[in-house]
Amino acid sequence: MRTKLLKFGMPLMAFLLAIVFAFATNSKPVSEDMALVPGYIMQNGKCKVERQCSTIRGPLCVVGGVTLKTKINETHCGSDLFHWNNEF
Repeated sequence: MRTKLLKFGMPLMAFLLAIVFAFATNSKPVSEDMALVPGYIMQNGKCKVERQCSTIRGPLCVVGGVTLKTKINETHCGSDLFHWNNEF
């Protein structure tokens, strides 16, 4: 009985573990991980939306020499945003 269980069970367990590890190591393409957010600049005391930028680190998102930022509220812009590239 015990050898019958081992002869059938061990290959089955190895196959099931291979399936589990195959799905566990599957990663998403970089483009799915990109978080696109609107980029703002401070203009006349208010945050004005300019264009879409990314939160993923890279080259800074710049328009006219000004780095675009996140929006905290109407009168405060937050942290720097980064340029995104849709060629992934």
